[in-house]
Amino acid sequence: MSHQNVTPNQPAEFPVRRTEIKTWLTEETMSPLGRELMKIAREVEASDEPALDEEDIEKELKKRRGGYADDGE
Repeated sequence: MSHQNVTPNQPAEFPVRRTEIKTWLTEETMSPLGRELMKIAREVEASDEPALDEEDIEKELKKRRGGYADDGE
């Protein structure tokens, strides 16, 4: 079971912030890891899949751990 940190007068759902890339940064000046992450980011953005909420992330983690969850589930 997951718990959300919500303060009074604050919306329960938080929008996903888009990644901000420095304007001077180009693929030629990126490290190999940066180029790979940029490629993955483009694939994710092009997929049009909705972002997972906290509950869905917990389910995905549990599934990838073979059903194990260390919070007693």
